[in-house]
Amino acid sequence: MKNLRLIPFLFAFSILLFTFGCEDDDDPIIENEEEVITTATLTLFPNGPQEMVTLGFSDPDGEGGNAPTFTTTGQLMANASYRGQMAFGNEEGSIVSEIVTEGAEHQVFYVSDGGASLSFSYDDADAFGDPIGLVTMLTTGDAGTGTLTVTLRHEPTKGAMGAAINNPAAAGGSIDAEITFDIELQ
Repeated sequence: MKNLRLIPFLFAFSILLFTFGCEDDDDPIIENEEEVITTATLTLFPNGPQEMVTLGFSDPDGEGGNAPTFTTTGQLMANASYRGQMAFGNEEGSIVSEIVTEGAEHQVFYVSDGGASLSFSYDDADAFGDPIGLVTMLTTGDAGTGTLTVTLRHEPTKGAMGAAINNPAAAGGSIDAEITFDIELQ
């Protein structure tokens, strides 16, 4: 008879164990969490007698807070060609090696607007032969002023219809960084 009195308690205890023991309290694992990008530099090496040009961006406190700073060294020349090297970083340092390692999950796009005629082409690729965009070739047109928007996309569809070096929207994915530089071609 003593054992029969324990049955309701054992039943209640079992229900409590099942209820709390089966609760899924594990946090989801986030793979390839997006980086906070606070610096970017586009270095343009001349394929001729013109000088090297560097376009820089810095926003140490990230979005919001203080306005970012932009720097330009050298003069971008009209009707010239350059080899471009794009770099991204944050307070921990450069994240270029991470972008290269995860090349299939990243792509950089270059969109010019206004009177600065810039024509970019990719000169690097991921393990599948698709462009990454950290290394480019640039051909400039006639003298003028305008803007250059550099966009780093995470998990784009690299073969999407319409996706091109100057059309990041067609590739989809999320934006890791989008920076607009003022451009003057002389």
